[in-house]
Amino acid sequence: MKKVLLLFAIVVFSGGLTAQESESVGIGGKFYLGIKGSYGIVQYESILASEDNFAEMSVDNTSYGLVFGFNITGKLGLQVEGNYSQYGANKIIATYLYSPQSPLLQSYGESSEVDHVNMDLFYADIPLIVKYTFSEIGFSPSIYAGVNLGINILGRTSIIRRISEIEEEYRVYKDDITSRILYNDIAPIAGAGARWNFGDFSIIGDIRYKHGFMNLSNVDNGFGFTNRALWVSVGLIYNL
Repeated sequence: MKKVLLLFAIVVFSGGLTAQESESVGIGGKFYLGIKGSYGIVQYESILASEDNFAEMSVDNTSYGLVFGFNITGKLGLQVEGNYSQYGANKIIATYLYSPQSPLLQSYGESSEVDHVNMDLFYADIPLIVKYTFSEIGFSPSIYAGVNLGINILGRTSIIRRISEIEEEYRVYKDDITSRILYNDIAPIAGAGARWNFGDFSIIGDIRYKHGFMNLSNVDNGFGFTNRALWVSVGLIYNL
């Protein structure tokens, strides 16, 4: 992740130098649309103050989708996206989603016991943001804030069982938990980015933070968890 952030910083710095030589290049038309892809770090936390983190941080999350924007003025604009996103959680507290008596969590002798449980949630994310762009030249840095509506598409756990401790053999069982996860998740988002304008086309990049505050569990057992995510994105847009 450090390498990704460093690369993003280098690109932004390079874009700033390029901008000094291309101040006559504007940001294009009033509307724009495009595609983007993202890499994310996700952390889940228990809603119980007395509980440790619900899961370990995961760093292999991806998101990709479409971007549509409208420039209200030269510097102020609205942007909406439609993204397919994966949010992973490693070594979760499984009893938040399953009964302690669940056959999926039981040990069956020394040759079959649960080592750990991972979780992956897949959402249709719809971010709506207000963006402020600092300049209208070839290199255009910006900041933004808004809200993200997440629609639960699929949830699943990977239950990893240790089959042989001596030879370190494991077996993975996938379980569908879509109905155990809340259908909608609404969370505030904020970030900073830039666009590099080349006539009708622009390259975009940003860093976005999402702070989840809703309990995502749909299991009525008194437990629950939220998630936070940091996304680094790049994309290409067409200025209409």
